[in-house]
Amino acid sequence: MLLCALVLAILLSACKVDATLDVRVRRNGSGVVRVIVRADAEAVKAAESGGVPIDKAVRLSDVADAGFRVGSWEKADDGSATVVISRPFRNVSEVEGIVSALNGADGPLPALRASREHGLIATDYGVEGSIDLDKVTTGVHSDKELLARLQALGVDVAAIDAQLLAQVRSSFSLKVVVRLPDQKPVTFTPKKGTSVAKVDASSQILDTTRIAFMAAALGLLLLAVVVWIRGGRQRRRRRSPPRRGSSDSGRASPDPGPTASPGGRPPTAARPRTSGRPAGGPLPGGRLDPRSPRPGPTQSNRQPPRQPPPGEPPPPRPPPRRPPSGP
Repeated sequence: MLLCALVLAILLSACKVDATLDVRVRRNGSGVVRVIVRADAEAVKAAESGGVPIDKAVRLSDVADAGFRVGSWEKADDGSATVVISRPFRNVSEVEGIVSALNGADGPLPALRASREHGLIATDYGVEGSIDLDKVTTGVHSDKELLARLQALGVDVAAIDAQLLAQVRSSFSLKVVVRLPDQKPVTFTPKKGTSVAKVDASSQILDTTRIAFMAAALGLLLLAVVVWIRGGRQRRRRRSPPRRGSSDSGRASPDPGPTASPGGRPPTAARPRTSGRPAGGPLPGGRLDPRSPRPGPTQSNRQPPRQPPPGEPPPPRPPPRRPPSGP
């Protein structure tokens, strides 16, 4: 569509027309597509050779009718002129349709699309497509009004179309500039001697807010796991029975009582001890402690053996006792 409007500016003149397609994508997926067309001084002279200004000679009304904003031609000191055509978009999915409307069926941009994809912690942006100058045509056959005028003048349309096409391909250049969030502009253009170039630009923006929320959620989850594990251990301790011989809540284990001695004899009861008094001391009332040893015979209470009177024979000694004989 736009190239058909520029054909008149290039018509049979040794001129130069440069076009730049600028695609800007913002973080929220909106943006703007702009086309900056610059015609050199020779192209401006060729367009204004009929005595009309360039904004009248180059018809861009069909572009405006398609929903594009068409700026005014701005002339430079060197005689060149520039016009900007733009159209904003709210979603990246609209870029392909905008470029297709600008390109038409005869343009050098067979496909150009933009994308925006949300990830877990980041958002990916991209623009991809291609430039193919070999697909450029003059658009003479698609412009019914121009075709009717040429035929009315008896002009050979096929010859004119071939001549215009050669002029367009030698005098027309195109570059694509992609501007993605948090990335410097990237420019794509066919290398010298070639007519095809691939357009592929991408960028990635980390979602710091989502990362902070995920980190906080992970921290709370770990804290909940630790509390749950500790609570489970305490519940198991309360449910488990106490071991034998171990104290429970500060209480001593019950006394198992006296056990039988070997041989079946009852155990000997332990004598009670009286604390604070030595063994063998006197008891109240003059009684003796049964634990104290009984006094044995002493020299004072022993009686000496009786001596026979003089002249009397000593008493006979008793015969020694013999142990009883066995059966």
